[in-house]
Amino acid sequence: MVDTGLAMRAPRADEAQAITDLVIACDVAEFGEPDFELDDLLTDWHMPGFDLGKDAVVVLDGDRIVAYGSFVRGDYVDVYVHPDYRNRDLGRELLEWSERRALERMIPGGEIRIAQVITTGEEGARRLLENHGYEPVRTYWRMTLPLTEPPPPPAWPQGVVVRTFDQERDTRPVYALVQDAFADNERHTAESFEEWQAFMIDRDAFEPGLWFVAESDGGIVGCVLCPNYEDEGWIRQLAVARDWRRRGLGTALLRQAMAEFHRRGRRELGLVVDSWNRTGAKELYERAGMKVAREHVRLEKTLRAPVASS
Repeated sequence: MVDTGLAMRAPRADEAQAITDLVIACDVAEFGEPDFELDDLLTDWHMPGFDLGKDAVVVLDGDRIVAYGSFVRGDYVDVYVHPDYRNRDLGRELLEWSERRALERMIPGGEIRIAQVITTGEEGARRLLENHGYEPVRTYWRMTLPLTEPPPPPAWPQGVVVRTFDQERDTRPVYALVQDAFADNERHTAESFEEWQAFMIDRDAFEPGLWFVAESDGGIVGCVLCPNYEDEGWIRQLAVARDWRRRGLGTALLRQAMAEFHRRGRRELGLVVDSWNRTGAKELYERAGMKVAREHVRLEKTLRAPVASS
């Protein structure tokens, strides 16, 4: 490394909490509050195909972890540098590591669009990425709504009934509904069932009582899927079957989640929607009273692996 007082290596499994603490320190410096927990990190590490020894790296100052980088779902890289260690070229070193690792993962002659997401206004990080050939391609909006007052009750379309998720009978149909609904998004790449289950179900924050399924004539036509976080209400996925759109079902599902979180004493509801969504989701959330609290941008660069010599 350029900074000879620091060392870089793969993380160990027993360092998960220390890495979580690093990410939280970055959150507090940037947003004023934590936005990450151990369950989020372990979910990334348990995704199909993730190799902790190759797909993640830590930077250490003695025994202290001061920076972390990892691949998430193949083409997206998370990078965190402790606020006390900014302006020491660690961001550049992690960027170069991520590109080397991306090329290692590719077949000869292959191509990948590698990406990082930064908060709008992070000029130093944006300058670093753009100077290395990255371009902004996608905007993410974190939207929130205070839950200090009881929300309006959901108004279900005629013929629709709602219930909580039954893992044994609903997992495959809900997965199929989500993939079909999200297929309308720009540049959508379908998740495998194993990836979706690892991200949505096989984690500590999963609670069936916060997953609501809308049925009509015995078939699932919509769902809102929420993790159980201690301090906030959060919507991970909301999906409506194509032939049920523009009938108020999305709003009813949103209000169902609001009502349950208000009942549980959560003070705020949050979610993320992005500019690749072409179903009008952001407008739906705005009509329900949600407002943009934070904006992030995804920057991408195309990497091409050399063709193998004969």
